[in-house]
Amino acid sequence: MVRRLDKQFGGEAWDKKRIPPDPLDDLMRTILSQNTTDENRDRGYHTLRDRYPTWEAVMKAPLAKVKDAIRIAGLANQKGPAMQGFLRWLQEERGALSLDFLKGLSGEEGIGLLVQHKGIGIKTASIVLAFACGKDLCAVDTHVHRILRRVGIIDERCGREKAHTILAPLIPKGKARSFHVNLIDFGKTVCQARNPKCDVCPISHRCAYFQQAG
Repeated sequence: MVRRLDKQFGGEAWDKKRIPPDPLDDLMRTILSQNTTDENRDRGYHTLRDRYPTWEAVMKAPLAKVKDAIRIAGLANQKGPAMQGFLRWLQEERGALSLDFLKGLSGEEGIGLLVQHKGIGIKTASIVLAFACGKDLCAVDTHVHRILRRVGIIDERCGREKAHTILAPLIPKGKARSFHVNLIDFGKTVCQARNPKCDVCPISHRCAYFQQAG
């Protein structure tokens, strides 16, 4: 899967050229991305940053105004408090609003630290650590979870959190981040939730869903 998907979608080449985002920026954006579209996530994020250009300003702003700024991203009543709560913890714990220290931790250590906070699950933590901190991690989001179940890597009852644990040791070292990118593109264009395009799928010969359908 790693080899065939990368041949078709080129995630590894893309990953080598990209510029990593700031870890704290990425965490706040990823919290906003939960249960919404990329477009609404970005609109909420940019509105928030236009009104409050620094994370210190976001931290000190009235909660109601933070919620109003991010409302387009959905779940503002949960995301607003989660964002401000994490910023306050970070300021108190580290003395600065920066997550650059995560780069010096292992992926496992980073996940353990981040998931202690409300609104940050293993998927969100894995995305930030992978793309902002260079860790070799593959986050299991909606697309990845669906593909793993269809192919037969996990069973139908396996939740996303457990899927992270099952998937991690199966991915060749150094390939997890690009594999995640390729799985997302694959899930959006071929292995879609409805009417998957099995006739053009590069891994149908390994897929339990395809074998059963056939």
